[in-house]
Amino acid sequence: MKTIHKTSLLVCLTIFTMFSSIGVVLYWPSLVAFFTSEQTATPQDAGVDPFSYDPPLPSYVKNLHPHYTIEAELHPSDAKITGKMSIEFDNPRGDSLILYVYDYLWNKMSVKAVRYQDKSLPFERGLSQIKLSNPFGDVERGNIEVEFEHPVPRRGTRYGVKDDIWTLTTWYPMLGAQNQQGEWYDPPLRINYGDPFIYHYADYDVSFISPKGYQWVSSWGRGTAEDLGNNRQKVRYQGQKLLNFALVGSPLYQIETITLESGLQVDIASVDKGNIERIKSIAESVFPTYTEWFGPLPYPHAAIAETSTGTTYAMEYANMAIFKRDMHQRNLIDHWLPHEVAHMWWYNSVATLESVHGWVDEGLVEISVSYYLQGRYGAQSSSSLLEEYERDLQKLRVKYPHGKLSKSLQQFATEEEFHWTWYSKGALLFENLRRQIGDEAYKNFLKRVQQNYHGSVIGAEHLDQALGQALQGEASYFVPNIQQTNDKPFLPARLEPYITTVLNSMSYYPPIPARLKGDTVYIPLRDVGEQLGVKIEWNEKDKRIHLQANGRVVQIPEKQQIADVDGNPVDLGVPLLEIKKRAMVLLSLFEDALGFDVYYDAEQKSVKIAKPSPIGKAKTL
Repeated sequence: MKTIHKTSLLVCLTIFTMFSSIGVVLYWPSLVAFFTSEQTATPQDAGVDPFSYDPPLPSYVKNLHPHYTIEAELHPSDAKITGKMSIEFDNPRGDSLILYVYDYLWNKMSVKAVRYQDKSLPFERGLSQIKLSNPFGDVERGNIEVEFEHPVPRRGTRYGVKDDIWTLTTWYPMLGAQNQQGEWYDPPLRINYGDPFIYHYADYDVSFISPKGYQWVSSWGRGTAEDLGNNRQKVRYQGQKLLNFALVGSPLYQIETITLESGLQVDIASVDKGNIERIKSIAESVFPTYTEWFGPLPYPHAAIAETSTGTTYAMEYANMAIFKRDMHQRNLIDHWLPHEVAHMWWYNSVATLESVHGWVDEGLVEISVSYYLQGRYGAQSSSSLLEEYERDLQKLRVKYPHGKLSKSLQQFATEEEFHWTWYSKGALLFENLRRQIGDEAYKNFLKRVQQNYHGSVIGAEHLDQALGQALQGEASYFVPNIQQTNDKPFLPARLEPYITTVLNSMSYYPPIPARLKGDTVYIPLRDVGEQLGVKIEWNEKDKRIHLQANGRVVQIPEKQQIADVDGNPVDLGVPLLEIKKRAMVLLSLFEDALGFDVYYDAEQKSVKIAKPSPIGKAKTL
């Protein structure tokens, strides 16, 4: 056995012991509860990823599994949408239900009626929400019906019509969102430089009627069209796990659909055939680049819609990138279209609370533009963009030294502070990590975020968990860095590496893995001990943990690091630690106190523990 798990440098051990002793005093009640409860190791499935120990953290939005069935019609001459819809969802069990209405204060959506089981429900209309009493009672799942009418502004707004191009984004009432405690979120107020909306992933069955000849792109492909006569058409769309459902269409649109190697179909809409060719050249480069970095987009359809001049700069919606025609000037399209396409992964496939954690998606999509530029034009083009971010960060440090990434949208003093923080500093937060861990580990991290959290609303702690899985350990990077003020540099990523555990020649993946803290290996006592046949009991009267194995009796007194082994004292180095409600002990306990054969390979970060061999131990693995 190597000395790395027996002892550490004296100074480090002294400091570590002091803080660990404090920790065990604080956590001893939890350890007692752990030992007095029935704990059984969970068997692992064959082929399990040995470092995906922890299940994904809960989404910020509790999933009520909503399903929308919407029948709506566009009336171009009146510039309005009329519709009726039903929303089926899990019973939230509270006293109230909330619907979100994301309209403009000067262009209000009218909710005509809300019904449950053909009975009209009274409701209260607030600034951005509809509140009503929960009628579901004890049923597990219910359905409410809503009738609405929404005027379409005749201007180039994010929801509006200009030059006969209809941008229909937040056009219908939406089920509100709860946190995991069952509390409804209050939708933040819209401000000039952000849509801080809170969405709920849902399935959609949408039937949309418009005049015949209108061409539409949507959050779920071209749909299935039906001629209704009287110069009217109906297009039906059926999509799953969408953050919202957007439509952009025009009688002037030309649409070309390309199918990428991954099977993704991308609909490209413009009134100008030449512009479609230019957009297509970007799409054929940017989608494969992002697939390489993030993994395939987990949807079958995506859309790119070019709106008229003088409309909203560029915006992201579910599987939809929207930008104004002006962006062909000064080649702005070559930045902002890749930016909005990246939002299909970061905002759409994996979401965040935009008013609080907008740095997550805006930082990721901005750094994604550099990947596109590097792949299409080379390293110099990418480096120039990163240098621009660095200049923004320097200006941020001078002008707003005490700001930080954790600021909410409404807390920024100016638009420049907002942009420099969430876009430029956010991008550099991810770039700094990439430089630390290397491209392959970084790509693995981003793909794990997509794999773990598709259809979830996430924040810094979710990113740290995925980073730990990518690096095979317990990671801390995003959570501390978003609290760093602008005048301070980024903190480096910290990692407690996981240790592969082999028990009696069989791989074993405990719920809380063995890990390396400094130079010391820690093992989950009960999980590993019971797999090895160790009898483990807690004696409440004596305040001791009793262990029996290999003919030895070991007692560990409460809050102590000296164990009693068959009446003889053995120094464990430090007291027990508690990590996620698991008691962790030094690896040396299994060898020096319990008499097992122990082999540790520091290079491979693996440990083998086996019953004592009658012929003695081998010296190496």
